[in-house]
Amino acid sequence: MAHEHKDHEPVWDDAAAEWYASEYGDHISNEMTIQAIALNAGDTLLDIGCGTGTACRIASRMLTNGTVTGIDPTAAMIRIAKEQTDGSYSNVTFLEGSAEAIPFENDSFSVATAINSLHHWTDPKLGLTELRRVLKPNGRCFISDEVVDGGGCGHGDGPLSDAEAVQQFLRDNGFADVTMDIIKKDGEGIYLFKAQIA
Repeated sequence: MAHEHKDHEPVWDDAAAEWYASEYGDHISNEMTIQAIALNAGDTLLDIGCGTGTACRIASRMLTNGTVTGIDPTAAMIRIAKEQTDGSYSNVTFLEGSAEAIPFENDSFSVATAINSLHHWTDPKLGLTELRRVLKPNGRCFISDEVVDGGGCGHGDGPLSDAEAVQQFLRDNGFADVTMDIIKKDGEGIYLFKAQIA
């Protein structure tokens, strides 16, 4: 399991990444999110906190004229994502990178997703600033997180464990047309937050 350091943020070493990959790598929230966001064939998609790359592989089959890029701050996760993605996914790239320091130029992507990753960001405000920077004009943003016991959003406590607060956070940080859907399948549920560059 992920080890904790003094700031209570998980340290994702190889063992923790392998454990996460086996337990949650193919979590249904990946498919639920990608199926719900109406991708266009030519979209350029960035998946922030891509983990084992499951969502990227699903999206790549829809983006027949587009590209998919997954970033994750954990080197071991990127290694696992690459190992699980064979040559048939020719439009998929994985790179080490965090929400707070996205390694791409301005206006690089038409769509960004963050699936079960927002609650792991060390600085969500900076993350949204970076997300706005790399999205093209009229770019679309989709953030999804699990519906957990008691109706909470994601894992742990804090202001972004409340779905209404996430929507307001997006509005307060440069996004417009913010909406939320609750999607359920096979006993699992996600909050899907949708927004555009303001």
